[in-house]
Amino acid sequence: MSAAKSISIIGCGWLGLPLGQYLADSGYRVKGSTTRKEKLPEIEQSGIEPYLLSFEPDLVGNPGDFSSSDILIINLPPRNQGDDPNYHRKQLLAIQQLAEKQIGKLLFVSSTGVYPNTNSKVMESDADPGQLSRGGVSLLEMENLFMENPDFQTTVIRFGGLYGPGRHPGRFLVGRNGLSGANNPVNMIHLEDCIGVIKSIIEQDIWGEIFNACSPTEETRKSFYHKAAKDLGIDPPEFSDETAPFKKVSPEKLINATGYQFKY
Repeated sequence: MSAAKSISIIGCGWLGLPLGQYLADSGYRVKGSTTRKEKLPEIEQSGIEPYLLSFEPDLVGNPGDFSSSDILIINLPPRNQGDDPNYHRKQLLAIQQLAEKQIGKLLFVSSTGVYPNTNSKVMESDADPGQLSRGGVSLLEMENLFMENPDFQTTVIRFGGLYGPGRHPGRFLVGRNGLSGANNPVNMIHLEDCIGVIKSIIEQDIWGEIFNACSPTEETRKSFYHKAAKDLGIDPPEFSDETAPFKKVSPEKLINATGYQFKY
C-alpha cells in the first residue's frame, strides 16, 4: 500500500480538478495548479490547495512548496503553439526541473497517440517513433526522459480518448456523414475510470511502469457513436462502407497489475 501523504497536480482542468477533489476526499493533502486566476476559488472549494502557475514554456509564477510532495501528477495536454513544434517538450522539461530533488514519485499522463495504426491489437511495447507524428514522437521522448530520471520513480499512463461530464461522445461527430471505419474498434476511457486507474496505481504503489488505459470493451465506432447520439436524442453520425486504418489498444497489462475493473 502507498505511504504517500501529499500529491501535487499540474493541470486542474477536466481531469485534474475532479481527480484532485477525489484524492483530497480520500485523505491526501492535494496541491493543484492552474493558469487562470479566476479558477483559484473553485480549486480551493474542491479541497485542493491552489497555485497559480504556468509554463510558457518556462515556469511563470511562484511555486512555493508546490513541488514538495510525495507524488507529482503531470496532466498537461499538448497545445498548438504555432511556429514552435517543441513547445510542449520545453514545458515538460521545465516541469522536470521543478520536480528534481523534491518529488519522490511522478505520474505522467500520456496518450495512446504514441501508437501507429497497425490494424491489430497494440501493447505497451508497440510504440514506434518511426511511424508517428511529431507530437507522438515528442510524447514518447518525454515518457523516456521521465522514466530514466534517477531523481524520482515514474509511472506513465497512456489514456485513450477521454469522455464523460462535459465531453459527451454523442457530440464528437454530430452532423457528420460519410465517415469511414465503421467497424473499427474504439479506444475510449470515461472520466470515472481515469480517476479509478490513477487511484489504483497510487494506492498500490506501482511505479516504474507504463500502462495503457482504455476500456477493454469490444465495440465498433459505429455502435459506440450511435449509442452516444441516442443518449442525447440526436441524429447519429452516418458511416460509409469505406474501411480505415485502426488499432485496438489493450489495457491487459494494467488490469493484470492492478486488478482494476473498468466501469465503462
